[in-house]
Amino acid sequence: MSVAEYYERAKHNHPEVLEAWVQRVLDNPDHVTAQPDGRIRYYGYIDEAGKWLRVIVEDDEVLNRFFDRGALRRWGRP
Repeated sequence: MSVAEYYERAKHNHPEVLEAWVQRVLDNPDHVTAQPDGRIRYYGYIDEAGKWLRVIVEDDEVLNRFFDRGALRRWGRP
């Protein structure tokens, strides 16, 4: 899967998120939801960080990724 130009420019906004974690979530998500605009949200719990990671994809391009504080309230720890 490719990454959007925005993703490359914005990587410094979330340096704590490892690329290996992004790939792990995309390969084996715990939850997947569709946004009304057609983007897909992939969620995976990252044991090493103790947090849920959200990865947003559109047209087979990764747009963004960040730790989602609300997911812990929704789903807890797996």
